[in-house]
Amino acid sequence: MNLLSTKKNVLVSASPPKHNPFWPLQNALDNAMSEFYGWFEPFNFPTERFENILLHPAIDIVDSEDQFKVEAEMPGMGEEDVQVSINNNVLTIKGEKTTSKQDKSKNYRMREISYGSYERSVLLPDTVDVDKAKASFKKGMLWVVLPKKPESTKKSCTIPVEKA
Repeated sequence: MNLLSTKKNVLVSASPPKHNPFWPLQNALDNAMSEFYGWFEPFNFPTERFENILLHPAIDIVDSEDQFKVEAEMPGMGEEDVQVSINNNVLTIKGEKTTSKQDKSKNYRMREISYGSYERSVLLPDTVDVDKAKASFKKGMLWVVLPKKPESTKKSCTIPVEKA
């Protein structure tokens, strides 16, 4: 059975009839079937639209007693592709994943791997000692360690009561 030849376009109704309570269900079913058969259509769109898009790798922020740690997934990138900066208590992570020259000559039928630039900014609390921040990168993971200022790590203190 050839799935490409089984697609049939059948128009059930041009506008929703006021007396048919099943119209939304029929419309949703028609859309689902169209999407399903669309997976078997030959790809006739340019793959360039998947290049140079904005990537959104995931980040985690961990708060411990003496530091914050930002962990960012940056697959397909190396440390030479990543820039980390802090300006006015805003941590900015930038990266760029570029296609190789070998990829340009390939005839893609499907392309899901994304290429492009990445930028993510996180507002840091005043308790961060930005002068002691460090970043490391390994196997597509970036770690930014942001130590807290010593005075901000105290959880509690006793306040003496004076006579007024």
